[in-house]
Amino acid sequence: MHAPVLDYLLSALRAHRASGRIHADVANGVDGYMQNVIRLADARILSGPEALVAANRALSLALSLPEIPEDRHAPRS
Repeated sequence: MHAPVLDYLLSALRAHRASGRIHADVANGVDGYMQNVIRLADARILSGPEALVAANRALSLALSLPEIPEDRHAPRS
């Protein structure tokens, strides 16, 4: 079982994406990456600390990218 903070980081990413803070394409890619990190942590391929570092770096990278305009009419699922 993975650390609950991984679920928190994933939900934070999704909240930033829903608010428009992270571009949709970036958020979708990072979301998939973080889900893979969680699967690897559940399978004990990554240790807890390794998974936390990977997920945190992915979220930090997504947040550090400059904001660019996107079509606000596109659904934010």
